[in-house]
Amino acid sequence: MALQKGFVLSRKYEVQEFIGRGLIFEVYKARHTRLSKDVALKVLIPEIASDLEFTRFVVQIIRNIASLEEHPHISWVHDIDKDGVYIFFVMDFLPRGLNDIIKDISLEDAISITVDILDALKYAHSKGLIHKDIRPSNVRFNETDSVVLVDFGMAEIAAKAAMKFKRTAFIPPPHYTAPEQIKSFELADERSDIYSVGALLYHMLTKEPPFEGDIKQIYYQKLSGTGPKPPRTINPDIPPEIERLILKALSPDPYERFQSAEEMLEELRGFSKKVLGRFVMAEFEERRPEGVFKRKLEIREGVPFKLEVLECKSVIKKYEPFELKLIFSGEGEGRVEITLPNFISSSSPPYQNFSSPCEISWNLITTQEIYGAYDIEIAVYYEGLKIFKEPIKVPILVIPVEGEIKEEKTKKTSFRIFGLGR
Repeated sequence: MALQKGFVLSRKYEVQEFIGRGLIFEVYKARHTRLSKDVALKVLIPEIASDLEFTRFVVQIIRNIASLEEHPHISWVHDIDKDGVYIFFVMDFLPRGLNDIIKDISLEDAISITVDILDALKYAHSKGLIHKDIRPSNVRFNETDSVVLVDFGMAEIAAKAAMKFKRTAFIPPPHYTAPEQIKSFELADERSDIYSVGALLYHMLTKEPPFEGDIKQIYYQKLSGTGPKPPRTINPDIPPEIERLILKALSPDPYERFQSAEEMLEELRGFSKKVLGRFVMAEFEERRPEGVFKRKLEIREGVPFKLEVLECKSVIKKYEPFELKLIFSGEGEGRVEITLPNFISSSSPPYQNFSSPCEISWNLITTQEIYGAYDIEIAVYYEGLKIFKEPIKVPILVIPVEGEIKEEKTKKTSFRIFGLGR
């Protein structure tokens, strides 16, 4: 039976809320009454705690976990204690997990989170500890939004408990579990953790796990050597270098993966310098029939080409063809994508690859009688990354009448439509 709210362990841990029950532990939110701080209590289920040999094993594992407390991205074990029949340990209470926000993670955040996880694993693996159960719910965030990897050693305890007490064999969620660990828990090593990290990164960037279906279907796919769909087929905005890194981490053969957390970390850090690099202010000309305007925007540092000119009509008449033109300087290869309102059609694909210096243009036309102010959005890519911090928005005004707009109506209105200030 779960401990009731208000129950106090060791005269200082007051139970606030029952969170859940697993194979070996009951988990509670509690209040450290002397420090006025919320903590997480993991209480060994009494019938299991009565086995002294197994209890000694659990305590030894928890002591090993406590040796990891020097690392900022690994959850600390603050206390191991006993109160009557209750044996428990105390950790930070971290209510927010990656599973709560995984659908809203950006590329930059996904890489940053993965770097922190790999840094934690590099440290833990150097101490001879393998996690064996990396999944979104075991990646938590503290009060400063820093990544904290939790439940080190819990998979080891659960696996031994399943064998000793003849319960269902323990296998972590199959979406993130390496094939060799599905075959036998004892086959899991550092590369199994790397597989799980690759699965997490895949999920963060595609918004779906690398394998879907029921447990039997996923087991069959993994044990038959089937790989996941390439992540760029789901999300084409994933840079090719990140796709290669993910697929290497998710190789069915452990010898074809990264052989250490440090190896994967160094490759990801090299790429993250570009992804998480500085942005600097740049300027380009926006040429309109009303005149030439200077626009400023933030561009990723180190891009070898520059947008010099954007040219487009301001006012579009019904069914009138018009052109959008971009002029690049410098030397480098990139890609431009435009996003059009659904009533504007283009004679060219929305994506165009280029090699600067060059001019790129689209011939456009309105196809429906829809009028008003709208934006055309432009994104520019270099080595798979968007070079501008925000997409370029090109305002246009679609009108239903022939002839020009009167000058006295455009001077103030045009500035508001074009986003150029007053």
